[in-house]
Order: sequence, then structure tokens, then C-alpha cells
Amino acid sequence: MLLIRIYRMLTDHFKNFFLYYLILTLALVSGIVIGPLLIKIFNLESKIRILRLANPYFSLALTSSYLENSVLRASIVQQIYLVLVICLMGFLNVGFYILPLVLLAKGITLGFTVGFLVSNMGLKGLVLSIGGIYPQNLFILAGLIGLGAVVMSTKEVVRKPLSRVFINYHKGRSNDAIVLGILYTIILLIGAILEGVLSPRILGLSLDYFIKL
Repeated sequence: MLLIRIYRMLTDHFKNFFLYYLILTLALVSGIVIGPLLIKIFNLESKIRILRLANPYFSLALTSSYLENSVLRASIVQQIYLVLVICLMGFLNVGFYILPLVLLAKGITLGFTVGFLVSNMGLKGLVLSIGGIYPQNLFILAGLIGLGAVVMSTKEVVRKPLSRVFINYHKGRSNDAIVLGILYTIILLIGAILEGVLSPRILGLSLDYFIKL
């Protein structure tokens, strides 16, 4: 059966390339830890600017042209861009090193968003984070880690000067990589849909804080 085959591919890939999954997970966790620490560095105006860059909902909701469905559209577009960037890294030698940085940056934006809500709204901010940020990111982060590991596993790092970044496309394990890549992309898009549905309804409860500023 197809589901059994996909399950075997997933488990085999995870076992064979556990190191890649671990590296990307550690990069993500590091970013989540660093994100809240950045809050102490900036003033409130700068924090809100960064928040708008970090979260699709706040990017749109804090403008006068906000429409509820635009969050869903923006989130899907953002994930598609991430998928394209990650896949592009498969054609670059330096992509092997950039992929952990992509996860690090994603972790920082997530940690910053949660840290901002909690530090400014206390318990309410924590509740909003649990309901409006964490559910979709369970899918988004799992998809990013998985897709990154797939890309890293389908290429060998050629030890050449960083200036010679182009090269390096390997066809080995291409069928499994394509299937797993599609699977992780679907997981990412599920997260994007959840974000488009949950964020306006749950994070919208935080807007009274910004109105009072």
C-alpha cells in the first residue's frame, strides 16, 4: 500500500539521515531561545516593526487595509517561498550550510513573536500564543525540518571554495526524495492553512493592546 511505503520511506530516511534532522532541529531550537532575548535590545516601536516582519498576521492586521482572508493568502505564499528557497539550496554547495541558518531565522521569528506577546500581555499573551501560534507551527516547523533534511540528504558536500557555489546536483535517491519533498511541502501548507484560520480569530484578541499604544 502507498501509505505503508511512504511510512517506510519516512522511517528509513529519518534513521539514515538522523544527523541532518538533528542539526536542523538544534538550529531551530537555538533560534527559539535567541528570539525572546532580542526583545530587551529594542524599543517598543522597533519591536512592533520586527513583529510585523516575523508574523504574517501582525504584518497585515496592523495596517488599515487588513482583510481576514489575506492572512491565509499571505501565509501560503510565505510557505511556498520557503519551499522554493530550501529546494534552491539543493543546487548550491553552500546550501548545506545555509539551510540550518534558514531554520535558525525561523526559530528567531517564532521566539520573538511569542516572547513579545508574553512580555507585553502576560498570561493573556501566553494563552494567545498557545492557541494562535503553536498549532500551525507544529506543522510548519516539522515540514521545514523534514524538507531541509531531504535536500541535505540528496547532495554531497563538495569541498571547494565558497566562491564556487554552483554545481552539485545528484540524482541518487531522487524518487524517494521527490515523494518525501512533496509530503513535507503538504505538511507545510497544512500549517499555512491553520495559520490563516486560527490567527485572525485568536491573535485578533491581542489587537486591543496595539490600539491603546
